[in-house]
Amino acid sequence: MRPTTRELIESISTALERQVAPVVQDKWAASVLRSATQLLNHIALRTEDEGRVLIEDNQDVRRVLEAIRPRLAGKSGDAELSAALEQALQAADPAAHDAAGLAVRNEAYQVVVEQLLRHRDRLRQVTGGTATRDGLRAYLQRRLRREHHLYFPVFTGPPF
Repeated sequence: MRPTTRELIESISTALERQVAPVVQDKWAASVLRSATQLLNHIALRTEDEGRVLIEDNQDVRRVLEAIRPRLAGKSGDAELSAALEQALQAADPAAHDAAGLAVRNEAYQVVVEQLLRHRDRLRQVTGGTATRDGLRAYLQRRLRREHHLYFPVFTGPPF
């Protein structure tokens, strides 16, 4: 379909930068306008890559959580963590074309990752080492690399 969603968003951002920004006199309004154009540029990138990034991230984090599952299974004192992990892993996966569903699924996984990291000391005691923490850390580094292009260079200009 032409123009694409990305082309539409980029044309709005360009129009704001070229036609509106030069005539805005108020500093606060100019700041808001710069922030809005940065967000539009970010959305333009996300429209094309968000589904792929979410699918890849969901698969990656699922593998990490599945590797953690046996380390927590049957361990006393961590029923809450184990239950949260199981609940996240048991939920049905959305269709690949369902970006909203993929985002909801990703958020559920991220809640568990955050919960595991928040209780990392207890987790280390229960699992007998740092393998769980190391696996989560490696996953988060992969996630940062996977999403990097969505934020840089889009948010490297002056926001205000």
